[in-house]
Amino acid sequence: MSRIETIGNATLHLGDSREILPSLPKVDAVVTSPPYAQQRDYGAKIEDWPSVVRCLAQTPAHDETQVLVNLGLVHQDGEVVEYWEPFKRDMRAAGWRFFGWFVWDKGFGVPCGDVNRLPLSHEWVFQFNRNSRKPNKWVRSKDRTIPGRGIRQADGSLKTVTSPVGQPYKMPDSVIRLPPHQLRGGIETEHPAIFPEPFAGHLIQTFSDRSGTVCDPFMGSGTTGVAAIKMGRKFIGIEIEPKYFDIARRRIEEAARQPDMFIERPKPSVQEVLL
Repeated sequence: MSRIETIGNATLHLGDSREILPSLPKVDAVVTSPPYAQQRDYGAKIEDWPSVVRCLAQTPAHDETQVLVNLGLVHQDGEVVEYWEPFKRDMRAAGWRFFGWFVWDKGFGVPCGDVNRLPLSHEWVFQFNRNSRKPNKWVRSKDRTIPGRGIRQADGSLKTVTSPVGQPYKMPDSVIRLPPHQLRGGIETEHPAIFPEPFAGHLIQTFSDRSGTVCDPFMGSGTTGVAAIKMGRKFIGIEIEPKYFDIARRRIEEAARQPDMFIERPKPSVQEVLL
C-alpha cells in the first residue's frame, strides 16, 4: 500500500522507488545507501539487486544534479564481487557519468568473517552526474606550508604547497574520515544498518545548497532526511518497508521540531579537526 506524508519541508513516500522516483520533481542531489546486494535482511528478499538500484538512472534531474551512492564490499567464493558493474552500465546508458569514487574511512576495521582478509575499515561513495558542479567549500582551512611535499612537477621535483591565504574554508577531499554509527539500544534494534548522520551531512553539505532538494530513494531509517532537514534543505524520501518508513517518519518529525542544527556546517569531522 502506497502512502505519502508531508512533514514541513520533507515529503515521504511509502512504496517502490522504481515506480515513484521517475515521477518526482527535479532534485539537486541524491544521497543514498541502498542495500549491499544480500548483506542484510531488510524485509523483502532482494533477488535481483541491479533491478532495484536501476531506478537511480531515472532520477529527475537538472543540469547540475549529483547522485551519490554509498556502497560496500561483498565477498563470495573467495573473491570480491563487483556487483555494482551492471548498475554503472545502467547509469551510463541513461546519460550519467561515473564522475567520482570516494573512500569512506571508518577509522577502524571490522572483521569480515574470513580470517585471511584484513578487517574492513572503508566503504565507497560513487558519484554520478551529467554535468560538473563545483563542490561547496565548508571545511575549515589554515594558511600553512608543508615542506618537502606538494605537487609533482614534470622534472620530478616537488612544488611546495601553501594553503590559499584569505580562504577560511576549502572543499573536503576524496577521503571522508568519519566513524560509522556506533550508538546502540535505540533505532539500532529496529534497523540492521544505520546510515551515520554526520556522513549524510558531509555529502549534503558538499553537493547541495541551502533550500535545495535532497532525495533518498532507499530511505531506510531516514538518516539522510534528518540531516537534510537540519541543514535547511528540502527532502524527498522513498521507502518500501512500512516498518522502516514509520521509523523514518518519527525521526524526521523530531528533526523538523528542532531545525537549523547543521545549517552552516555539519559538526567538525575528523577530517576537519586534522587540518
